[in-house]
Amino acid sequence: MQKALLPFSHKWHLPLIILSALVAYLNTLHHGFVLDDIAVIEGNEFVKKGLGGIAQILKTFYWQGFWNSNSGLYRPLSLITFAIEWQLSPNNPLIHHFFNIVYYVIVCCLLYKLLLKWFPDLSAEILLLMVLLFVVHPIHTEVVANIKSRDELLALLFFLLSAITFNTGSTKSIILSSFYFFLALLSKEGAIMLLPLLLIHIHISRKATIAAVLKSAIPFFAVSIAWLLLHRYVIGSGPQLITYTYNDNALLAANSFLEQKGTALGIMARYVVKLIYPYEMAYDYSFSQIPIIGFFSLLSLVGLTMLIGLVYVFLKFYKKDPFISISIAFILFPLLLTSNLFFTIGATAADRFLFASSIGSCMLMVYLPFKFLKPANQPTVLKYGTLIVFLVFTKMTFSRNKAWKDNFTLFEQDVTVVKNSARAHYNYGTGLMGLAKENTDQRLLKAKQELEKSIEIDPNFFDALMNLGTVHNRLKNYPTSIDLYRRAIGINKNSKDVYGNIGETFFRNNQPDSAVVYLRKAHSLSNHDPETYNIEGTSLFKLQKYAEACTAFESGIEKDSSNSSIYLNYGNALAMSNRDKEAIKAFEKSYSLQPANNSQALYFIAITYNKMGDSTNANKYYRE
Repeated sequence: MQKALLPFSHKWHLPLIILSALVAYLNTLHHGFVLDDIAVIEGNEFVKKGLGGIAQILKTFYWQGFWNSNSGLYRPLSLITFAIEWQLSPNNPLIHHFFNIVYYVIVCCLLYKLLLKWFPDLSAEILLLMVLLFVVHPIHTEVVANIKSRDELLALLFFLLSAITFNTGSTKSIILSSFYFFLALLSKEGAIMLLPLLLIHIHISRKATIAAVLKSAIPFFAVSIAWLLLHRYVIGSGPQLITYTYNDNALLAANSFLEQKGTALGIMARYVVKLIYPYEMAYDYSFSQIPIIGFFSLLSLVGLTMLIGLVYVFLKFYKKDPFISISIAFILFPLLLTSNLFFTIGATAADRFLFASSIGSCMLMVYLPFKFLKPANQPTVLKYGTLIVFLVFTKMTFSRNKAWKDNFTLFEQDVTVVKNSARAHYNYGTGLMGLAKENTDQRLLKAKQELEKSIEIDPNFFDALMNLGTVHNRLKNYPTSIDLYRRAIGINKNSKDVYGNIGETFFRNNQPDSAVVYLRKAHSLSNHDPETYNIEGTSLFKLQKYAEACTAFESGIEKDSSNSSIYLNYGNALAMSNRDKEAIKAFEKSYSLQPANNSQALYFIAITYNKMGDSTNANKYYRE
């Protein structure tokens, strides 16, 4: 193309990329912590130590600063950046969102630099159009708007730096390139699948033999082995790896190997479509939003056809038009670890898994019209076609970002998209529970409907059964609540919380004997919530087992010596056990902890003094 495609010079390319990224994502700056942001930042004890937590981050598995569930992940680099930002501005999501945007801008600029380096024969304007589509591609919203996905950003950022830096003629560049690749691996394990892209480019661009390619890759192999050994050491030093279930990855609900792979191929078909037009984006695709399908079902065969087609085109154009093959490699290689085609992972599917793959789709969306259109039609189609897609993508991105404002906004919006996800209905219902301060709040009834829908999809969803039981407890539907808790016990007999909840519900339903049985079971499972001891003691009091009631209240006081209510009830049990002086002390303690609106404590002191024959003190406290 002899005539300039765009009405501005090359020097405006990077500013335009930066401006486009800022326009697309500046509306995320004032968002809060969402989903796993709590686990990796707000509630992470290592990150909250700031610079002082970096040493622990480097030697522990990914989630250890929040919980002790070892999922086999080691991604210290994103946690280190969070710790540094926490040091600068503690508990402030704005600083983390700001740096997510900064890293995204850097990724987009580096992508442009890499394409210029890898494809010098292509017009810089054509490459710019590809990068601009990448910049505003809506499938990236989960990566940029959700702080936790910093691991995705950093992994791609350091890979791009590695690929740009790499030069076989310079030892210094090879060392630096290998170092950048090591940082990519420390950002996210999936970066290992980006290495073949670099090797394919070396093989194609330099027409090197396979032996020469492998020789040039020795530093990268060495770095990968070092990373793998470090990864294994850290993961092996933690507790036993967790076992994923269908709640984590719906493919584990498949009845056979063929069903599992058929469903994975169906997901691949969805991924390919989403790379072109990201429809129905959501934060969750768990059981059973993506249904299990047979290997020979239509969607599975479509996915298989797409996969074979992409591999065929990759091989066909490998020498004739390397740009097409490298574009397809960008699509396929990042998905090899996350597609569930070769092995199951800890998630069914996710929009963030398409982050790196979207490079390939954006490259092809611009390159294919450029390659196959007549030269006379190229300027019009490329300019206006790309502009239309750019504007549509920008609008979709800007709109989708709003859903990531906070957990409830995300839950409320996405539950209408992933209508068959038990987890989505559970999260939304749980969010409504939290907002319903009064038991007459209509949001509590809406929470009930959402949790019922969650259980309808997955009858064995323990957490949904628990929360629905709590909703019915608040609505005073005690028999229904008890039934739900019993169903939960049938799923998990070792949950300390379910026994505490059902014990409290029996108490509210005026069944103190059953309440005591379940509350004691809760305590045997290390449920040491002071309120459970308070309810147990009150139940025993109703059963006129005053000595046992005193013991229960004493256990509650041991756990929380500032609980006015426990002291009040303890005083009553002491008084009924004829331990009047001790009862008075307990009532006085209750009053001292809560002097406002605690006339009961003074009244009970008066009654106890009266019982002891001390009318002077009795009258004094009656007057008070």
